[in-house]
Amino acid sequence: MYGVRSRGRRYNSPRLVKKRGKQEMRSRMTGKISRQIKICLAALVLAVVFFTPSVCRAGNEIYVAGMPESWPFEFYDEKEETYQGVLPELLEEAGEAAGIGVKYIKPSKKDRRLDLAGNIQADAVWTLGLTEDEIKDAGLKKGRDLILYEEDGKEKSISLAYTKSMETADIEKLEKAFQNIDTAKIQGAYAAYAAKGDSSAGKANGYLWIILGLVIFSACILVIFPAFFLKKRHQMELMAYRDDVTGRDNLTSWKQKFSKYIVEENRNRYAVLFLYAGIDVVSHIYGYKEAENALQLISDTCEPLIKQEKEAFTRFNEFYYVFFVEYTGIEKLKERIRDMQESVAEEFKKKEKKYFLELHTGIYRMTSVDEDPLKTIQFSEVAMEYARMHVQDYALYDEYVERETISGYAMEHEAIHGLMHQEFIMYLQPMVSLNSGKICGAEALVRWQNPNRGLLRPNEFLNVMKRKQLTGKMNIEIYRQGCQFLKQEAEKGNCLRLLFNFTVENIGDEQFANHLDAIAEQYKIPRKQIIVQLNQMVEMSQSDIYVKTIKQLRKFGFDVYLAGLELDRVFFNYLYCGINGIKLRQEMISEIHKPEGKVVVRSVVELCRKLNLEVLCVGVESEEQEKFLKDLGCTMVSGFRYYYPVSREVFSELEEDKQAGS
Repeated sequence: MYGVRSRGRRYNSPRLVKKRGKQEMRSRMTGKISRQIKICLAALVLAVVFFTPSVCRAGNEIYVAGMPESWPFEFYDEKEETYQGVLPELLEEAGEAAGIGVKYIKPSKKDRRLDLAGNIQADAVWTLGLTEDEIKDAGLKKGRDLILYEEDGKEKSISLAYTKSMETADIEKLEKAFQNIDTAKIQGAYAAYAAKGDSSAGKANGYLWIILGLVIFSACILVIFPAFFLKKRHQMELMAYRDDVTGRDNLTSWKQKFSKYIVEENRNRYAVLFLYAGIDVVSHIYGYKEAENALQLISDTCEPLIKQEKEAFTRFNEFYYVFFVEYTGIEKLKERIRDMQESVAEEFKKKEKKYFLELHTGIYRMTSVDEDPLKTIQFSEVAMEYARMHVQDYALYDEYVERETISGYAMEHEAIHGLMHQEFIMYLQPMVSLNSGKICGAEALVRWQNPNRGLLRPNEFLNVMKRKQLTGKMNIEIYRQGCQFLKQEAEKGNCLRLLFNFTVENIGDEQFANHLDAIAEQYKIPRKQIIVQLNQMVEMSQSDIYVKTIKQLRKFGFDVYLAGLELDRVFFNYLYCGINGIKLRQEMISEIHKPEGKVVVRSVVELCRKLNLEVLCVGVESEEQEKFLKDLGCTMVSGFRYYYPVSREVFSELEEDKQAGS
């Protein structure tokens, strides 16, 4: 620990430094003035040099943001192009002892330590000249005090502060190395730099010519290459305030505008919006590149809808958007949100996107006490989640919405727990052969045996599963239970077919077909007993994965059915992949009592027969429907006319009763 006199600042410590004579002081000041002139003009050269800091760590190596003009503690030597001073020497010695390389980031004209630390572009900075609040706001973690000094009668300290990019193990190594450095060595380093400062007074005249040359050189560069400066400035601006996907405001810029535009006098006239568009699903199905294109299109659409100098929006947490907007009445705000959502949907339609966006907006109306932008985002996100859960275009935040949303969050945690503890169980909707009247198979359905809420039907929990992207795992669990059930039935001498529902979350997995085949092999189930049902809901031509998966399933011997029939290009893609069956839904079967309905169903069945596609008719509820389908030659049906969904145990009893009756 020691006391020093530094440039632009007076340090007094009777413990280590005695008063120097007037001649010594005059000599030092002459050296200081010369040094200041050199540094100021040399900075012109730095303005034309590429100085973007490298911030990626390589191995055991750290990057330090320095203070370019704080002699003798830490200063940048233009001639050597390195940081020098007491602190860099301490850090170099500690780094060698700890086995960690140290690199200083090239400086700019001003002290940029806090900016580089706050953006995690540096691993460490010295705390010299920084307040405790500045250190805290930059997210820095202080190490042990290495140097103590007095300034204006107050004791102050210098330590190395670390950003979040520093590994804990590296911090511990450096701090241990600092602890082993002798105090006398620190004092000696300071004395050496003090001596160098005295000897520089006689060099001023020589440096004047160098300075003049630098000025002329810098002027030429500034005239010849103005575009270079604009480019570098633009790059720095993009890095600090621009989103890397959309090229528009990032969250940092959005928060700055929030604080600038929204003040106490107008706070009650602003609302924060949280927009969900289903881009996370787009990313899962079509890949992140398509998701980025979708995010860019949303940004391009919303840009002209925002009032410049009053409102702003930005991409948030990868797949979402947040806005702050002015409003005069809630109905006008709702109308504006509807118009915005319609504009986004229309743009996607113009681009001929084959997927549909799921647009939901959460609205938080600000109050006079809402100063924290992140809190307002949190409230608007709660409202958005409520809108998603209740399939609404938008929702206003209030206490009821918060309670309902929190309840939904609780169910999400319960769902994760339920999957881990086999709470999702298989129910069976029996399928009947119209030729024999006997049970020939079943459709595997899902129920949730929730220990707190009881037995839940799919409509009570499927939205939760979709939000948490758990439907794929749930479907696989039901499939596993189904294969186990088929094995038990085979041991009784029963050969049944089971139909399983799968979603794009499953089909998008490249290992999906192999996974199904492995489970079937585990239970020794012939693949012809398993029907894999797919929903006709995605543009297959957008992804080779779907085509490959369906072909693999057919190669393994699985039957692949489509749920419903939509005669468009997507249907042909499925057909070319080898699907071999169609499930006619209840919506179509229920129209049989009408003449037009009979014509449509007859045409569909005949088309399937010509294409060699099996037909399963579900939702049969009347004798008229049964007779009509039987006359058409349909063989497999299901519906409430025959059985309701039942548990595995009840299904086995139904089989026994049917066999006994026959």
